[in-house]
Amino acid sequence: MKRNVKWLTAVIAIAGGLAIVNSAQAQTVTIDNFQSFVPNALYASWATPLATITQNPTSWEVSSSAYGSLWKYEGDINASGASAVQLSINILNPTGDPTFAAGPIVDLVDNNGTWAQFYWYGQTAGNDVLTANFNALPAPDYIGAGFNFSDIQHIHLELDPGGFSGVYDLQYENLALVVPEPATMTLIGLGALGLLIARRRTQ
Repeated sequence: MKRNVKWLTAVIAIAGGLAIVNSAQAQTVTIDNFQSFVPNALYASWATPLATITQNPTSWEVSSSAYGSLWKYEGDINASGASAVQLSINILNPTGDPTFAAGPIVDLVDNNGTWAQFYWYGQTAGNDVLTANFNALPAPDYIGAGFNFSDIQHIHLELDPGGFSGVYDLQYENLALVVPEPATMTLIGLGALGLLIARRRTQ
């Protein structure tokens, strides 16, 4: 009997190790890859003729000099169980300007009109993948009560340049939600069980 318990403990502990590996392989649900991006509306300084808009092969680019935003209908996107949102951007200009610390903002709107909003203030020139984990959202990020991740319909993208008054150049490359795979969640549960059994047997 003791041998069987040892064997079971070892198997569950191995499952826990596999969970750690598989957790890095979570599925991503793309909201938009910005390769053929046509906003439904452009607001503030992103509206023409105040902004220069360029559709690149792998990104959507906006060049402007003040707060701007856009609205786009994305259809019915199912990211049920999502645990994080990721935004890939490339800020081309300005470079080396200490007064520039932009704040990209992403708003998601579900089929019921409920909003989720994510901020990344303090961004400077360069290529970044910005992530917001839903289990540790900093203020002022929020997810509206009852937000339906199984039916996301709209996105609202904003850029707050803060106190910067010059021209910035920003490329949007990808917007996605991270969804843990069900198998991974099962392995994580088995790993936790294995650790609990091992701990009790050593006491």
